Amino acid sequence: MAFLEYLPAPGLQAHISAYWVRRAEAEPGGRRVYADGCADVFYNAGTGMAYYHPMARQEVVIRLEPGVLYLGGTMTAYGVVRSEPGSVFTGIRFRPGGFYALFAQTMEPAVDTVLPFPDEELRLVMQEEDGLASRLDRWFDSRSLPRAARYDFSALRGLVDASGGQISVEALAKEAHVSSRTLERIFNQNVGIPPKEFLRIVRFQEVFKRLQKTDTSDESLLRVAYELGYYDHAHLTNEFKKYAGILPKELSHFYKTGIGGGGYF
Repeated sequence: MAFLEYLPAPGLQAHISAYWVRRAEAEPGGRRVYADGCADVFYNAGTGMAYYHPMARQEVVIRLEPGVLYLGGTMTAYGVVRSEPGSVFTGIRFRPGGFYALFAQTMEPAVDTVLPFPDEELRLVMQEEDGLASRLDRWFDSRSLPRAARYDFSALRGLVDASGGQISVEALAKEAHVSSRTLERIFNQNVGIPPKEFLRIVRFQEVFKRLQKTDTSDESLLRVAYELGYYDHAHLTNEFKKYAGILPKELSHFYKTGIGGGGYF
């Protein structure tokens, strides 16, 4: 499965991480999607079907049909995408809070699911993969953006990222000069989930980064657990499996060898 990423214009990078294109190979394929606090708007520009299985809602299978624009929201567990031959997706990966900043639509309805996104103008912009980045840059540049939110979520996101997810909810509220209840409302609007859940996802992402660079002996995992504020090795492993769908050692083995043992990575 081929995957390409493109940086947006500098003025958009505070809200958009990347534009992307993913093409299915000649054979059916699948991939695991890790929880990361981000949202995506994407379009099936090909002829093949794809299916999304959100593990937070295990009884649900979401059809991703050709010719339809979708919004994929914040995930509180990992998911799996299965693609048939002929599916080609063009997408926009928004940083946490980025979709709300650019569209002023709360993320709550899209948590752990994928919804049709009825924006015909944007759908037409995303129909072709050739020249995708420049077309999207022009489209965003031509729009009248929503009024700036009262609270700067990108600043809150920066504090969370800098702490590796270890800053407390109380400290975040203090930095934003709001009550804990107001902070929760800000997070629900911007990412669809409470701040405590978002902090856990950011901390998982920090573990994810470290496992790509280090061994996964019990001693190393215990050190990572201690440094990132987990109660113990078991707590880290259980939380990692929720957000990634695999054990830390499995992920590390994949990055060291490229062998997934039949799993979707």
